[in-house]
Amino acid sequence: AVVGIRRAWQSRWLRRMLFFAWLPAAWFGIGFFLWEQATFSPEWRQTLRPLLQGMPTTPEFNDIREAVRSGNMESGRHTVWAWLLQSFFRNPQAVLMVMVVGLIAPPLISQDIRSRAFLLYFSRPLTRGEYLLGKLASVWVYLSLISTIPALGLYVVGVLLSPNLSVVSATWDLPLRIIGASIVLMLPTSVLALCFSSLTQESRYAGFAWFAVWILGWFTYGAVTSIEVMNAQQEAMRSGQQFVLEETSWTHLSLYHTLGRVQSWVFGFAEFHDVRVSVLILIGIEVLALGLVVQRISASLRVWW
Repeated sequence: AVVGIRRAWQSRWLRRMLFFAWLPAAWFGIGFFLWEQATFSPEWRQTLRPLLQGMPTTPEFNDIREAVRSGNMESGRHTVWAWLLQSFFRNPQAVLMVMVVGLIAPPLISQDIRSRAFLLYFSRPLTRGEYLLGKLASVWVYLSLISTIPALGLYVVGVLLSPNLSVVSATWDLPLRIIGASIVLMLPTSVLALCFSSLTQESRYAGFAWFAVWILGWFTYGAVTSIEVMNAQQEAMRSGQQFVLEETSWTHLSLYHTLGRVQSWVFGFAEFHDVRVSVLILIGIEVLALGLVVQRISASLRVWW
């Protein structure tokens, strides 16, 4: 793990991405600041009302709008904080995750296969599970630096901006939800990336496969849903009803959107029965990729010995 962390840190691009990974935290920190200022300052509530228009039309966010109108800001604090944290995971950090993992993970196993570093590793009392855990830890460290730690920092900022510490009793579960969303982000992505790395001796091929999964999934989902949205809008116009954009099963074509659905459940914005298929898909990807990695490591050992 230490070797992988040090080797990745030598990349200037990685250091730059880690720097930019913290910039969105400052942007979302403004959201925490505005809400807490509006809690004890009526003048700030006028600033919040235009921003609330962009929130989804769900019962939770309707309660937030009512809290702003009535001045009872404490009642909507948990939902607003959870929504800000989910948006932080969902938008900037998920994209950065793809870039960071695509930079770190491809050479982790492929270089060992090409250089036969397995002979050095397994000449010591090291099991295959320990070897794989070390490689995963190399990825997890950097993923935590762009997701878990900044999100926990945002929560601490929210607590410090609150008028009193009673806010902790109302939002105590959010750090646990942050950890849960981090696990959802880290486990399937890191295992999948190492799977690609173990299937080839060339790191560039593993990197190409990694980015291809995300890019093709994103554009396929966008193309299919755009057609579906156009048809739904035309139907709504003919029937005279208001068009409401809803999640569809086409989400599962994109790993990015599948992760987002599960994270929305972690933060309390979806029911489990709505994301059951997404959870099963992520578990299936993780189990299949993990099995392939172990099989590749075992096959390489059998060939060399």
